[in-house]
Amino acid sequence: MRSLARKALLVTIFIWLPMQVLGWNWHTRVSLTLRNQPLSDACEQLEKAYGIHFSFSRDVVKMNQRVTLEVKNEPLRKVMDMLFTQNGILYKRIGEQVVLTVYVVNTRTINGYVEDARTGEKLIGATIYAAHNNTGTLTNQYGFYSLTVPKDTVNFVVSYIGYIPKKIHLSEKEKNKQLTVSLVPNNTLQEVSVKDDGPRLQEQTQMSKVEVAVSEVKSMPRLLGENDVLRAIQAMPGVTAGGDGASSLHVRGGSPDQNLILMDGTPVYNSSHLFGVFSVFNPDIIKHVDLYKGAFPARYGGRLSSVVDIAMKDGDMKNYHGEASIGLLAAKFMVEGPIIKDKTSFVVTGRRTYTDLVARPFFEETLDLGEDGEFYAYFYDFNAKVNHIFSPKDRLFLSAYAGQDNFSLKRVNPNTGVDYKERISFRLGWGNQVYSARWNHIFNPKLFSNLTLNYSQYYFLTDYSYLYQSDDKEEQDDLFGKYYSKIHDAAARMDFDFRPNPKHTAKFGMHAIYHQFEPGITRFRNKDDANPVDTVFNKQRKGSVELNLYGEDDWKLSDSLYANIGVHISGFMLFPQFYWSVQPRLGIRYILPKNWALKMSYTHMTQYIHLLANSTSYLPNDIWVPSTNRVKPMNSRQIAVGIGKTSNSQVYEASAEVYYKTMSNVIEFSGTETLESATKQWDEKVSVGRGWSYGLEVLFQKKKGKTRGWVAYTLSRSDRKFPNINNGHAFPYKYDRTHDLELVFMHRFNKHWEISGGWEYSTGLPLTLPIARYEGISDPSPHDPVGLPSTPVDQIGDRNSLRMKDIHRLDASVTYSWSRKNKFTHSLNFSLYNAYNRKNPFFYYYKTNPQTNQRELTQFSILPLLPSVTYALKF
Repeated sequence: MRSLARKALLVTIFIWLPMQVLGWNWHTRVSLTLRNQPLSDACEQLEKAYGIHFSFSRDVVKMNQRVTLEVKNEPLRKVMDMLFTQNGILYKRIGEQVVLTVYVVNTRTINGYVEDARTGEKLIGATIYAAHNNTGTLTNQYGFYSLTVPKDTVNFVVSYIGYIPKKIHLSEKEKNKQLTVSLVPNNTLQEVSVKDDGPRLQEQTQMSKVEVAVSEVKSMPRLLGENDVLRAIQAMPGVTAGGDGASSLHVRGGSPDQNLILMDGTPVYNSSHLFGVFSVFNPDIIKHVDLYKGAFPARYGGRLSSVVDIAMKDGDMKNYHGEASIGLLAAKFMVEGPIIKDKTSFVVTGRRTYTDLVARPFFEETLDLGEDGEFYAYFYDFNAKVNHIFSPKDRLFLSAYAGQDNFSLKRVNPNTGVDYKERISFRLGWGNQVYSARWNHIFNPKLFSNLTLNYSQYYFLTDYSYLYQSDDKEEQDDLFGKYYSKIHDAAARMDFDFRPNPKHTAKFGMHAIYHQFEPGITRFRNKDDANPVDTVFNKQRKGSVELNLYGEDDWKLSDSLYANIGVHISGFMLFPQFYWSVQPRLGIRYILPKNWALKMSYTHMTQYIHLLANSTSYLPNDIWVPSTNRVKPMNSRQIAVGIGKTSNSQVYEASAEVYYKTMSNVIEFSGTETLESATKQWDEKVSVGRGWSYGLEVLFQKKKGKTRGWVAYTLSRSDRKFPNINNGHAFPYKYDRTHDLELVFMHRFNKHWEISGGWEYSTGLPLTLPIARYEGISDPSPHDPVGLPSTPVDQIGDRNSLRMKDIHRLDASVTYSWSRKNKFTHSLNFSLYNAYNRKNPFFYYYKTNPQTNQRELTQFSILPLLPSVTYALKF
């Protein structure tokens, strides 16, 4: 028995010893089960079961990659291939260890521009995609792209919405390649379903961003014959208008001054024409529009609520062409073409209203202005741009804009019946001038730069005079007032776009601005008074310097997880005061089951300039002022969470977001203070407080086909709180709207006929009304020694405790287009604004009923049913 046991022990030792010496080999049969587990778990199981030791650096080898695998009694080499080789990891046996490393892959970088094949116009946001390794990128705001891929990647697809995708094949032998890709517009009316036809919503880290298609702006119903890009932006979730028919933007509870509106990278301080009915942007010269409501990239700064980045056309490099149109209100033109074919181009546009020419006799008679009286009102704007290609690596852009609004009224009454005459004149004007020079340079296939020099000026002017003169000329009074504001910006900016590999897209740069303020000088003087009164500053001009640095990286952490990490650092000096701010930015995107994307963001923004506006005025009295030692810079912090998805066909897109935003150091005039009172400086008249807003935004779009459009809904709340207003209690912001619903559709029947429509519903604006009235005491007038009756005094209730009536409106449009053999294309558009003539409130006032002698609350509306006809010609 002992002999048998001794033999068994010897056999066991004989078998065990070689295993310890030889260990495992590639033919060893193994079994392994992994269910969505990291590769590190696989290594642990193999080590415990088969004694296989692994050596690797977690900084080099990504062992957090998750795998699902189930094998039984398979050769070890086959299992290793399934675990590591298929996940881009190289394994090698060295002694009794398996060393894991990553493959050293030879790469190459393709870079260049994507352009319109007909015009040479660069395309912003076009996609370059390599299906072989699921890698892609987008063109930047100048149409430039850079993509680093393994050298064996030879097939690419370049696409842009509205254009026919193009397949590119490169030889594997070619190294770095500079390639300009020309795409042909897709003019068919059929549904187009092409894989990889553009960046899907779930594939973008950026959230709270809307791209507004210029073609849709031109297809929407027109107001008095004019398309307007800001009116199209108002139809997006999270954006509301200031009042019925106004083109101002209020984004996520913010005020109009909190919007950074850029024209080719240069700020525009007042974006409105005709008292806010139209914007300064002529749609004929617009190339691309991006709206950011939150999750602001670090390259943007200086405002709290939104960025509207509008890129203008560069000009056709290949052929001359243009368009002109005439409507009920205005006429406009656009001409573009090559100066040197494929090297230098230009584009010029102009627009002017003619109400001063056509309607002047009507107004002068209706307003009873007298024989020497006059009236006129008009606006104009002008754009010009030249771009020149010096070399494949260098390009220069020069652009200019000038626009102005003028309104004048003079009333002369030589025979008042009370032995004196009077003359009243009133003039109102405002305008912008914007100039910029930009130089693009490609340092190498991965590094792109842009240098910008720009100048922006905005002015606002009101002057009025009153002349009283007795018939015997012994008594005379001359009163003059001037309400004036101007802001100048001179700026230099350097931006870099660095794309080292497909996992990182970095942007960094610097920005310096010199602001010069001439804010709201108001002067009153009588005939013999040579000392005007400055009610805002003791000095007419104030200069300040703003400096900005930024850096951001769009980082691919895994196939499912992306992050955009950035910081914006800024400083502001108005001697001797200096402010500075560090503003972190963070965006995260994670792919959920069924290809939905979960997105989250946090942003901090700082704004160093403020806008003063009398709450009782309905005129564009924009007075821009800097932060001072009393009024500090405004700050906002915003968090947002959302989901979104684009359908596989890229026809439909759906998204929903919730946000919460806080604002500090917002300002509003205290009590009855106004700019005109001469007792204090402006920063002594305002109350400094805080605000907050929160809401839900939902957007569903159909982006392709004969029928296009969207449904946008916003549920929101915006409040303000000031220590010296409303007894220190919080109150709704004056442009707070609880509900806002927008329905927009466009349908093209064929190449001749197209219809469009839009319906809007929104909660009425907050309203403050008197709760009681008392008799007051008035001073006697110098022209009426007997004295005037006492003026009643109203007791005002809680701030914004009531609401105006809800707003709703239907707009409709039909366009017929035709062309001749002489290459001229004609179109005739008929639009109805406010098609069912809804009387939406603009403001309310009290009016005394002559029959009952009682005051009645009266609604004032400005835009009834307005039909318009526009004829356009393209050549």
